[in-house]
Amino acid sequence: MKHVVIIGGGACGSAALIELLIQSIAKKLENHVRYTLIERSERIGYGVAFGTPQKSHLLNTQADLMGIYAYEPEHFAVWLREHGGKHRNDVKGEGEEENAYTSRILYGHYVAEEVGITIKKAEKHGISVEVIHSEAITIDRDDKEQLHITLANKDVIIADEVLLAPGTPKPNSFKNLRKYDQYIDFPWPAHRLLEKSRNEEHVGILGTSLSAIDTVMTLVDNGHTGQITMFSPDGMLPRVQPDQNKEVERHYLTLENLHRLQRENGHRPTAKELFRLFIKDVEAVEGRQLDWKGMNRHARDPYPLLQKDIEIAESGGDTILNMAYDLRYEASKVWSWMDKEQQIMFSSWLGRHWTVTRHAIPLYNAKKIASLMEQGKLQVVAENDQVEFDEQSKQFRIRTGKGENYHTDCLVNATGSASKLEEMDNVLVENLLHKKYLEPYALGGAVINPHTMQCISEKGGSHIYGVGHLVNGMLMDVNAVWFNVKTISRLATEILFKITRDECI
Repeated sequence: MKHVVIIGGGACGSAALIELLIQSIAKKLENHVRYTLIERSERIGYGVAFGTPQKSHLLNTQADLMGIYAYEPEHFAVWLREHGGKHRNDVKGEGEEENAYTSRILYGHYVAEEVGITIKKAEKHGISVEVIHSEAITIDRDDKEQLHITLANKDVIIADEVLLAPGTPKPNSFKNLRKYDQYIDFPWPAHRLLEKSRNEEHVGILGTSLSAIDTVMTLVDNGHTGQITMFSPDGMLPRVQPDQNKEVERHYLTLENLHRLQRENGHRPTAKELFRLFIKDVEAVEGRQLDWKGMNRHARDPYPLLQKDIEIAESGGDTILNMAYDLRYEASKVWSWMDKEQQIMFSSWLGRHWTVTRHAIPLYNAKKIASLMEQGKLQVVAENDQVEFDEQSKQFRIRTGKGENYHTDCLVNATGSASKLEEMDNVLVENLLHKKYLEPYALGGAVINPHTMQCISEKGGSHIYGVGHLVNGMLMDVNAVWFNVKTISRLATEILFKITRDECI
């Protein structure tokens, strides 16, 4: 009997266990495989992303894309309807349940419930499932290709196949500031932020992305009255997500056209080609040429941009926003067709603009941010250059490229999840990287076979798999549940085929 171990019990690890159990039940594999899930917290299904109790920490994706089952994307919307739907105070948005934006903790409750149901069903079919609440520290591979997982309490678990689902990795940046009590190295879990800051203090936030927005929401939801300043190199806030996007039709940036271009021209898609095709699609819908250079938001005053974005979102979004949204199911395939150099070019040239457009603020929270800016309680500063602690004033000093200096009483690192393996503050990832069981990809995350999710490395062997943010460079949209459950379905099929292939041949 083979032993499959999943390390990490957040949304990705839970989805993987669910899918593996579903397939194992259907294939009647009770005499072939057993499962162990290792999760350091006491709760399964939540993780960092969906364990936050703050009421304004909302999903930035509508409910009808959040089903935990790979081929049932609307399952969460159905569950939501059965559990109070729009009448709940933790559900936002003006449309029906399928277009609602719920609190993250509510989604965590959903995932936890579905995991529990699936485990009970598996046990009724004779499939062994063990849950261990501990932290995996390292993995060693023996001569028989088995994997020895060492836990924090020194226990060792032997596995035949291991899936790494470590969830949202904390960045290890600004290590020199960790010795100061007023520095918060990660905004999750939220109680750390609240314990280290006082309501009247001036709080500095490094970052302006969705993690930084959630940090602001944590503060104001808990009565913060002092000044809040967000710092980032570009000073760009995410755009605003409509409750329901208007439909647009693409004729140029399609998989069919890109495949034809590869066939006829003999080269893979380039960043410039993709942008040109995107422009053609947007301008075809608009019926006019647009001033694309004028849309550059770098270091521009974000308040009028946010006001305009809210107005646009209230009417269903503009063509650029909706075109990016329409690409959600094909973007990862397009990304996989590009070579590494073009991926790097796209990331450095267009990456941030794509991110703020594709991963937007829910309208409900955008209005709260705009209100704080209007009241003068929140400001955004671009081009931060140097961050240090002033021993004399006992404050943090943030200097910009223009020579301006800002002082804050406490400082939060909300720059978002670490991208590169070496930047992830995770002891297991650090050890696997040191042992060369994981190979770093140039754009972030680990090198994998994107078809099977198997980690490809010098010494790791062929029995370690990765999912979620751990593979953020080779794949796109790894912060989207709907995308992760699709990759998990392929991964589960691959693992179970390996286990049963002798019988299939």
